Amino acid sequence: MLLDLTFRRTLLALPALLLCSVAPAQDTGAEVAALLRRADQGSVEQVWEFGRRIGEIKGKEEAIAGAIRRELPRGGDKARLAAARALQEISEGTEFSTDILAALQPVLGSKDAGVLQAALALVARDAYFDRRSLPDLRKSVQPRVADDLTAPAVRVAAAKALWRIGTAAEQALAKRVLKDFVTSSDPRLKVMGALGLAEINDGPDGPGWPVLREIADEPTADGRLASSYLRIENQRRTFDAMLRRLDGGSSVASGADKELALLREILARVDRSHIRGDKVPHKELIENAARGLLRSLDRYSTYFSSKQYQQFFFDLNREYGGIGAFVDFDADDVFSILRPIYSGPAYAANLRSGDKILEVDGWETHGHNSDEIIARLKGKDGTPVKIKVMRRGWREPKDITITRRIIHVPSVNHDLLPGGIGYAEVLRFGSTTADELEKALRDLTRRGARGLVLDLRNNTGGYLEEARDVVGLFVPRNQLVVYTAGRQGPRQDYRTGGEPVAPDLPLAVLINGSSASASEITAGALQDLGRAVLVGKRSFGKGSVQRLLPLACEEPEPFVDQNGNHQWDAGEPFTDTNKNGVYDIGPRIKLTVAYYYLPKGRCVHRQVDIHGKVLNEDWGVTPDKQLEMRDTPTKELWKESVITDLLDKDVFNTYVTKHIDAQQQLFLQLAEGDGADWKRYPGFEEFYKGLDTPLPRDDVRRWLRYAIRGKVSDLRGKAYPGSRALGDFQEDNQLQEALRTVLGKCGTDIRTLDAYKSVLKIGFDTGKSGAKAPAPGRK
Repeated sequence: MLLDLTFRRTLLALPALLLCSVAPAQDTGAEVAALLRRADQGSVEQVWEFGRRIGEIKGKEEAIAGAIRRELPRGGDKARLAAARALQEISEGTEFSTDILAALQPVLGSKDAGVLQAALALVARDAYFDRRSLPDLRKSVQPRVADDLTAPAVRVAAAKALWRIGTAAEQALAKRVLKDFVTSSDPRLKVMGALGLAEINDGPDGPGWPVLREIADEPTADGRLASSYLRIENQRRTFDAMLRRLDGGSSVASGADKELALLREILARVDRSHIRGDKVPHKELIENAARGLLRSLDRYSTYFSSKQYQQFFFDLNREYGGIGAFVDFDADDVFSILRPIYSGPAYAANLRSGDKILEVDGWETHGHNSDEIIARLKGKDGTPVKIKVMRRGWREPKDITITRRIIHVPSVNHDLLPGGIGYAEVLRFGSTTADELEKALRDLTRRGARGLVLDLRNNTGGYLEEARDVVGLFVPRNQLVVYTAGRQGPRQDYRTGGEPVAPDLPLAVLINGSSASASEITAGALQDLGRAVLVGKRSFGKGSVQRLLPLACEEPEPFVDQNGNHQWDAGEPFTDTNKNGVYDIGPRIKLTVAYYYLPKGRCVHRQVDIHGKVLNEDWGVTPDKQLEMRDTPTKELWKESVITDLLDKDVFNTYVTKHIDAQQQLFLQLAEGDGADWKRYPGFEEFYKGLDTPLPRDDVRRWLRYAIRGKVSDLRGKAYPGSRALGDFQEDNQLQEALRTVLGKCGTDIRTLDAYKSVLKIGFDTGKSGAKAPAPGRK
């Protein structure tokens, strides 16, 4: 089976999508701002968690870094610590070194010992700093090591940091200070020095080891840490002895085994010296080594552990046994339904967006994380689960029993837009995408669609065969869509098969810098075949084919295939051969085996040499009409912080909840389009004045409408395509350009349609020197 999927980040960061999916709660900038603000209000211990959560926000790393740059001037010391931690989380090297330095330097002058120790601990993570940053860090850290009046805990933390970032002389100073602590008459200082020396790997015969042996049995945090260091040292000695036996008494292997001796020695040194060497199993370290080996060949080849492969497989084939809902903790930190999947049992059982799940089969969700709650919700297809639910407006919670089902998470959303233009958003190329899109196209044409817009923005790919079949919905049979060519075997052509569903309707395809692999095949083939006009920005440039290969060293555990689908499903009996309590599908490697080429012979893959230099300037798919997605102007970035405050107060959802029962039909109309007229919203002026906000009324109107669109999805039993501005014909200028293109081919000027003319954000040629005139009502 040929697979083609772009990963922005390592699969270690993928969510565990086993029962319910977590939907993005808000824009990246707003989410970063909210978490930094919470970090500032929390304890130093909580800073690490907030930094980790920022690092896990869905979106581009640069978008997270940009949001941090904007928010830092408003943040305090703990916000800066969380920001530095987040930047280290998203960094794969030193690319954010300057930003991390900017976040930490002011904190390194803090008078708060706890804050200062935390900052020094982040400095000690030296792999994230480039050489240009180190001199400034040394200037901040070295004086605290040299000064005898520095608080002992801070001085030890500074010494450990200086050991990581300092020159040879500064490292000698750091070690000397820690040894001075060990010789102190104060037992507390002796322990601090001994633990510090163990952390910087002072060697097995250093002066700190006797101190560690004295306290190793104490039931304290220091005692437990000392015990860990001693255990690491014992493991090192045992492993060294094992190596000597393997190598016939020699410390270095020879001949064909010499390369593997390198790995064995590294493992031994990790056991002996690394701060986490006693906590990470050898199996995990070897898996990471395998992953690094493959990634050194190209960025798409990798190793999947059994658990990671299950997550990867699910992300492409989004079917699972459960209740069918997107879930997450809400603003009140209560586990809630973000949005039901409208084809699933939760929606059929009257669960709605915003419902709070208090219990699962009598088990309280409070105090537990998402994985634990999802584990309770999931189960065998056809089995019941009783959920205690609370909804805003109810006097008391209600028990709702839901029968679990195999859930299919749609990969296509569609709608008919004003002017009779069908709009279809393809989220990913999963195993059913072409079938889903065919149904959507038939529905749109039945409803009178005159033209079509296919949105592939932010679609990172999936199955190559699905891309071929999607193209086949628009062009005649036996058309070449793509071909692959690699080292093994002949060229392989992929041609369209069945009869097209929409061969003649005018078509525009939207792409952007996150459209990759299967998306690029689809868009590029439709462009090469002269079937579509492409709108947006140049695509990502991922044109290689990966093959998933099982490994004979770890075969899948045997199971009883009760439903005959040739894969293990939750609830099916299995033989737990490794006794870990969960089904293991076995690891896989994903190898790049070929490049793919579009009908005219162009390869969209962005090829780089070992230094990162791009070798082919014609990579990616370039749209026929290029334009950026309209964004907040720099001079108006202050609005993001104001909007974040309002989102934190939940004012927009509160307004919708207050009015929706009496205004259902109006809200359905406003969700479809409000003509940018805030006067159509009941009680708007009173609501606006009550906010006491510097935001213009039009910005408040826009965010109210976003909240309404989320809420009325439940009323109509169908999600709106896109997310907030993206996919909304009133706010999305790239979509407006695609609509103008398709309407023009239908003989209609978009400016003549009432639904568009007051909300257009695209320019129009004046006929004078190619200048652009703003559309009527353009903001």
